[in-house]
Amino acid sequence: MTELPPSPSLGPPHSYFHAVWHAAREDEPVEWYDELDVEGYSIRCVRKYRDGRLEAHSYQSENWRDVMPEGPFPPTEDIDRNPEFSARDISKTEFEIPWSQANRSSTEPQSSGG
Repeated sequence: MTELPPSPSLGPPHSYFHAVWHAAREDEPVEWYDELDVEGYSIRCVRKYRDGRLEAHSYQSENWRDVMPEGPFPPTEDIDRNPEFSARDISKTEFEIPWSQANRSSTEPQSSGG
């Protein structure tokens, strides 16, 4: 059996960004919140779907190979130039709010009904 490589070596948090993917399908995340190291690699991320569902991911996630971005993100300005996206730099606090909400919602029992 082939052993898979370990997660990448990441630096400390350097910046944070939020992007909206206007063309996202119903089953794809429409909002992206990422904590990035100096090279642009995502350290932690939150994905928000059109139905309001939040998912938090990091290299501590069991399925990190499936959910973490494969490479570094380009500069926020480059993402924002693509008409399919709106992107901006955000503060650590602006990142921590959805991160906390996503982690809280993943541990709360799902309510029945609406």
